Amino acid sequence: MNFGAGSASIKVNNKYNMEFERLPQNNKVDKNILSQKEIGLRELFKNSKNPVEVILQEMDSDKIKEFVDESLLNVAKSKLNGLIFKDEDEFVSKIFEIGQPIWEITQKDKQDLFKQPNREMFTVEDVQETVKNIQATNAQKIYVVGNVGSGKSTFARELAGQTNFKNIDLDHFFQIYRQEKNNEANLSELLSFVLEREEPPYIINHADLLSHNLSDKADMIILLNPKKEEQIKSRQIRQENKTDGEWQNVNVDDYDKISQNNLKSLAKTKGKIVYNNDKSGTLVKSLDK
Repeated sequence: MNFGAGSASIKVNNKYNMEFERLPQNNKVDKNILSQKEIGLRELFKNSKNPVEVILQEMDSDKIKEFVDESLLNVAKSKLNGLIFKDEDEFVSKIFEIGQPIWEITQKDKQDLFKQPNREMFTVEDVQETVKNIQATNAQKIYVVGNVGSGKSTFARELAGQTNFKNIDLDHFFQIYRQEKNNEANLSELLSFVLEREEPPYIINHADLLSHNLSDKADMIILLNPKKEEQIKSRQIRQENKTDGEWQNVNVDDYDKISQNNLKSLAKTKGKIVYNNDKSGTLVKSLDK
């Protein structure tokens, strides 16, 4: 859920119970980042049996300790260990209060990853047309795929906000699996773990669902395939933000190969392309049921 260092500022539609402005604010942290934090915390609350333990586990990671003084982390951990909350709104509000001093450090001078002028990433029209096709086909199990830096997480959250489908970011579930199972999982094991506990409608996003042949349970696949130059821009911003993630394991020289492999894997699935935006590289395929 990116409690600390691994977050970038992304503006998305926020349709949750508590108005964002009622949460504790901090003029030292960009408002878009705080909005993203809220969305991530609400997803964590819905997805995890013990969301506080997941946060505590992340606070023990090297990516947090690299930026935050141990004494400050210990204060936050002490508050988390004694945390009591009655519902989702109270959980989010209290985590906001605890997290502010840490976010002042880890989110300082963060740049906006996607909301920049003249970027040819997915568009508002892409989201709207996808919603129309979900409604027309009655799709309930949506998979969002694409290379790192293609905008999967943002697109999935926009789509979830407009469809009221549950948004499942598999990268976040690695932490939940680790906390609940006290073990590591590969992608196939993690997806099985998620599908066993979640009922559709939902939107699942991960870069490797197509390349690992794990899309057979989907009703619809959205492939985000922006130009290589756009993905490199996203990579550069993440480097400047010192953001951890799978992008660090992907060589820039492999971007074209990954794009071609995703297109080939999508072509092998049985179904029909119902939307294609050549400029943004967004493809929507309704699969045979």
